[in-house]
Amino acid sequence: MIITMPHEPTPAVPASPGRTSVRATVVRMLSVLFLASLFVPLIGTWRHWDFWSASNENRRLAEMPSVPRNFKDAGKYTDRWLSFYRDHFGLRNTLIHAVAETEFHGFGADTNGNVIIGKDGWLFFRPDGDHDLIAYRGLNPLSDEELTAWQDLLEKRNAWLASKGIPYLVIIPPDKQTIYPEFLPPEYAPLRRQSRLDQLVERLEQTHSTVRLVDLRPALLAAKPSGRLYHKTDTHWNDSGSFVGYGVIIEAVKELLPKWNIVPQTRNDFVRGPVHSEIGDLAKMMDMPDQYPDEGFGLVGKIPFNMPSTLMDRNSITVTDSNDPTKPRLVFYHDSFGIGLAQLLGPHFGRVAYVSYYTMDPTAVLNEKPDLVISEFLERNLYIAPPTDAPEIRHFQLR
Repeated sequence: MIITMPHEPTPAVPASPGRTSVRATVVRMLSVLFLASLFVPLIGTWRHWDFWSASNENRRLAEMPSVPRNFKDAGKYTDRWLSFYRDHFGLRNTLIHAVAETEFHGFGADTNGNVIIGKDGWLFFRPDGDHDLIAYRGLNPLSDEELTAWQDLLEKRNAWLASKGIPYLVIIPPDKQTIYPEFLPPEYAPLRRQSRLDQLVERLEQTHSTVRLVDLRPALLAAKPSGRLYHKTDTHWNDSGSFVGYGVIIEAVKELLPKWNIVPQTRNDFVRGPVHSEIGDLAKMMDMPDQYPDEGFGLVGKIPFNMPSTLMDRNSITVTDSNDPTKPRLVFYHDSFGIGLAQLLGPHFGRVAYVSYYTMDPTAVLNEKPDLVISEFLERNLYIAPPTDAPEIRHFQLR
């Protein structure tokens, strides 16, 4: 017979005073940190606290909303104030930069976004993730339908302008990785030699098109030994690169405007500005300008040419006019690469209308009555569908 004796309850071991003190201290510290996380940004907004003062966002931050004057304004005030607070709370830029630093040093640079980390401090832009990367590597060439759409766009622009006696010039600056592929990581190297730009150039040649397209790649590749032509931490070419492109473009302009006395500028017409540190748009995109510094210099014309600051304003047309009837008139459709060309091409024309848009608006042409129209757009625009021009151009009948 087995008799089970009842167990005596195990007495609770009292927590040591030292352990209780540590736990209480930790709880108090966490409470303080929690309260600080709530109130420090709020107070910092009022006091403008931020150790990392520069904002690298390529957008206009929300402004402080005004005091509501009626019930309608009052209903929107909370949302507007929250938008302002999200853009301006205390230590915001410092925290953003701290996250970027942590990701960079703790997990390595993120190459799955819009920036490719290249060799020797070079950064490259990948605007639409894997889709554009595949196109750049030659694995997604233009289909026959896509190629025809691009040719049709340029042919109709050319024919519409020709019907008004205006010559047309197309400029496609190459992407940075086209000129400097050696600084890309090996996994991003092109696998097919013919690019989409090659396809378009070849199609225009094979069909004996009258569209005048300037291919800047041979000149830029030949000029590489003379010095860097693109910014290391920015998507754009530098002044040296734009000057090389200008040399090819101005020769084409001379051929299209033979009755005008166009004398190309040389490097002797410019002085080299001082070397200065820069923050490239790709370094800003990563919020890592301190990890990826860059430097460059500018070419300054010995004869000053005033460049307007509104060249990239898509809501209006920027016009420069020297009132010189001995020079031709130009309408220049362009993207951000056209800014470097504007200061080089501008002095050759008495009046220039700068249109920062890919779509061709006939209004600018009809109003300006130019002697030449130039369309400039970057190579990576061939990775997307062609723009849709106004009906007057889009439906123009080709002969």
